[in-house]
Amino acid sequence: MEFEYKLIICLAALAYALFFVIFYIAWRVRCLKRQVADLRIKMALNQREELLRHQLLIEQIKQNNKPTALDDLQHLFADKVDHIKRQYPALTDTDIQVLTLIGLGVDNADILQFTDMSKRTYYKRRQLIAQRMDTTAAQLDELAKQLFTSKIK
Repeated sequence: MEFEYKLIICLAALAYALFFVIFYIAWRVRCLKRQVADLRIKMALNQREELLRHQLLIEQIKQNNKPTALDDLQHLFADKVDHIKRQYPALTDTDIQVLTLIGLGVDNADILQFTDMSKRTYYKRRQLIAQRMDTTAAQLDELAKQLFTSKIK
């Protein structure tokens, strides 16, 4: 009888401890779900903020606000430009500036106006960039967009 009584008390204590372990695990899962939701919101806000900065930059380019736009280009894409310079050392600063504008999806007419290039010079520059990056001029737009929208590792 005494053994059965002790066994029942031990089982009750074990069930009580198990209840708290399950309760703790459920609480941690809820906390982690909240953290994941918060991170998703932060990521969405960061992406939206980056998109707004890109749109503002494109507007500055369209308005031909060179000093502000050039500073913003250098500031916003410093890590990507450094990565591109390491990956394609043959590219000049002008090449990278044109490549950045192409990667942002700026219209050719706006690029011509912003860089003060003639149409012929611009298309020759595109060919040179493509040649230095070992790609074709037709594929240059897609490659530039990939370079400026992908995360740098």
